[in-house]
Amino acid sequence: MSVTKKLPFSVNRNDSQTLVAQVSDGLRQAIVSGYYKVGEVLPSSYELVEKLGVSRIVTKAALRQLADEGFVMARPRIGSVVRDRAAKQWRGHVVFVSEVGDENYVQTVLADALLNRLTTAGYLMTWVSIPKTPQGRFDFSRLDAALAQSVDLVVTVLAWTHTLAWLARQKRPYVVFSEHREVPRSAVGCTWLDFNLALPDFAAACKAAGVKEVTHFYFWKPRTDASVVLRRAGIRVRNVPVKVDLSKGKLIGVKRAGMETFARMIAEGKLPRGTVCLIFDDYLASGELMAIACAGLKIPDDIQLVTFANKRLGPIYVRELTRMEFDARQAGEVLSDAVLEYLKTGVYPSNSVVGPVWVEGETMKTERKT
Repeated sequence: MSVTKKLPFSVNRNDSQTLVAQVSDGLRQAIVSGYYKVGEVLPSSYELVEKLGVSRIVTKAALRQLADEGFVMARPRIGSVVRDRAAKQWRGHVVFVSEVGDENYVQTVLADALLNRLTTAGYLMTWVSIPKTPQGRFDFSRLDAALAQSVDLVVTVLAWTHTLAWLARQKRPYVVFSEHREVPRSAVGCTWLDFNLALPDFAAACKAAGVKEVTHFYFWKPRTDASVVLRRAGIRVRNVPVKVDLSKGKLIGVKRAGMETFARMIAEGKLPRGTVCLIFDDYLASGELMAIACAGLKIPDDIQLVTFANKRLGPIYVRELTRMEFDARQAGEVLSDAVLEYLKTGVYPSNSVVGPVWVEGETMKTERKT
């Protein structure tokens, strides 16, 4: 039987970390701190379900991860027994830093890919999220605790200015996964997320199909140079900024704003038949697809649509979307290669770049003119 102890942690469903990561991190920290000692048996997956209010799929995965990392040994009819940590010699320790917020899909996939590669290579990885306090300030206490241990490298994903400034003051080597070229000088490297990679193919498809103008929808400063690339190809660009109400959450707000903007422009006749619309955000596109369906319009006969899409995460339409598709899993492999190269040589690759690819779907008429 497992030892009867109160769990020294809980889970937070609003945290950007997955439930599996939260449970495994909580148990791992309890072992490292000595709360669970060598030879003791951790609570079973069933006990963890009862105490944490999560599914058994989560608890089994967390216990399996600790076994893979060498913290526990799964013994039939006994449970997960804490191993002597000396039996598992980690080659190093990497801290993965993300920020609590609505957009957690990409960072979750990146973290999972990096964790798998680092564990296989013999490195321990700790995932730390940076939440906001009720007063709106950023709480770095979790990161302080992680950096109190021996750390070989910090990996930060899509970080805001405050996080980068904080890391610069810690005097620890850190790398950035960023969509901005302006990387802090204190960083030892960067894997750049270039949203422009698929634009030349899009421009070529437009030119081949005889497209004269593209209407570009966005809700914040565009992450692409669509106007520059398209105009260079002789195609006019009409930019349409979409105002988003964030009071009810970013993702819901973006979808609703896309739906309302598109519905209004359709009603006002501002989207003539055959208009090519570029929506470089999957949530914005989801809302605009709803507006098109409600108006009874057909794609691509009435409106042609090109959108951004995270692979395996929509947006969803009855026909295959013409899109610029970003594969977060593949990006995670590129990031992992770069991180492992740094851990091995002390030099972060200068050509570490990821981005979307062009996919010719059925929502834009891309056939070539004869």
